[in-house]
Amino acid sequence: MWTHRRTLTFALATLLAFNAPAAHAFSFETFDFDGVTLVLPSSPVESLRIVINLPARRLALVEGETLVASWPVAVGKPTTPTPVGSFRILQMAKDPTWAPKGGPIVPPGPHNPLGTRWMRISESGYGIHATNDPKSIGHARSKGCIRMQVADAEALYARVSVGTPVEIVYELQGWEDGKGPVSYPDLYAQGPQTQP
Repeated sequence: MWTHRRTLTFALATLLAFNAPAAHAFSFETFDFDGVTLVLPSSPVESLRIVINLPARRLALVEGETLVASWPVAVGKPTTPTPVGSFRILQMAKDPTWAPKGGPIVPPGPHNPLGTRWMRISESGYGIHATNDPKSIGHARSKGCIRMQVADAEALYARVSVGTPVEIVYELQGWEDGKGPVSYPDLYAQGPQTQP
């Protein structure tokens, strides 16, 4: 008969075995079957995460239930919307080179649309990055990526790592300090979304 229990460990050997940053704790699934115990890693127990609300055009860095920082961002245009869903930072680069499909390679520098920081969140190429077009911040102007002011992207980059969870949501109602409840524009004409 299988029994199931969840345990939390900070064992250094286990963290090294999974090549994980020491700052993360891991949750393990333990299964007991007729005297044989299997211990299998499940997903990391994370408290640091990025939450992006597309209609609000805001990126929040959250630790547990505490808001660490929040920045205005640019999101995808209605014709090239930013996808909603659960992602993770897959790759990070300082002073990245931009290699658009079918276009010329753009080296680091003032003409690079990725700015000084790049955080890839999907295999298909979506990411969070600085921008060389600061006037786009606060608008729906990108091809689906999340754009940030250079200083904001550099501050975020310094606080996250590969593997940090990223949640992109589409919430039309929110709360802003000093304003109270607010309604955001329905950028992609999707109407209210139900979050699981």
